[in-house]
Amino acid sequence: MQLDLRHLRIVRAVSDHGSLNRAATTLGVSQPALTAQLKRIEESLGAPVFLRGPKGVEPTPFGEFVLSRARTVLSAFDDILTARPQDAPVPAVRLGSVASPMVVELADRLGFLLSGVPVTVRTDHSVRTLLEMVASQQLDCAVVGDYPGYDAHPDPSVEYRLIAVEPVFIALSAGHPLAEGDEVALDALADEDWVLPASDGMGWPEHLLDTCASRGFTPRARYRLADNSLRRELIATGRAVSPVQPTFRADTGIVVHPIAGDPMWMRYHLAWHGKGPLAPYGDDMLRLAQRAYTASMENASGYLRWAARRGV
Repeated sequence: MQLDLRHLRIVRAVSDHGSLNRAATTLGVSQPALTAQLKRIEESLGAPVFLRGPKGVEPTPFGEFVLSRARTVLSAFDDILTARPQDAPVPAVRLGSVASPMVVELADRLGFLLSGVPVTVRTDHSVRTLLEMVASQQLDCAVVGDYPGYDAHPDPSVEYRLIAVEPVFIALSAGHPLAEGDEVALDALADEDWVLPASDGMGWPEHLLDTCASRGFTPRARYRLADNSLRRELIATGRAVSPVQPTFRADTGIVVHPIAGDPMWMRYHLAWHGKGPLAPYGDDMLRLAQRAYTASMENASGYLRWAARRGV
């Protein structure tokens, strides 16, 4: 079988939804048909793209490589398809986002708000890149994040509104001595090996480093990774702990706990161009983004328990 853009879109949809069933619904096919198609794609590539589990799918290391290239190709192709003169109607919404489970839900809600206009999604680790793309109208809107003491200062042309504020949690091996409690003291992690991402250009992991320094230690960042599947392996096997979003999926071998005292926070914002095609929908988009964020909490039982204890 020769791969084409349709196959890349299938791989991307499966990754974005983390579930063959949900991806099949979005693509308008049955789950058995999608499973068979994905099997043919993997056979053509010569290696598995996803690991299947009882709670869904996640990319293999090879799959992360394939997905990064597929997203680049599809983004470039979608840019060609959506390119129009300045005075022509906008045929699609280009949504950008940092890694967050809310983005798929938000894309669906934006499509409904705009009466079925197709919504394309691009994720990027760099908040600065996303804001620059909104300012230059390469993206119509974007979900971005910043941190206390590291406020974003987007271009004046960009509208920038708060979606939600969430605490930073910690992920560690289910066999770790600290895994049995309801929360973990940050100081108790001073002698651990940590896995951290590269800087996002907007205050992470700098916010973590500042917070740890205020507690008298520097986290021993033995691993600096962009590969989420490898990060999960390091955590599950007890080789490292990692700061994570509270919606980070806890499964076999991994527990996700709040940090005592909630010393670290992330703020999600919705950004759009003040004179762009979505400017008239700003308030409606913000409400949809806030609802999409709330919906993303439903699959994170630890986050729901944290919110209930604090009356959030």
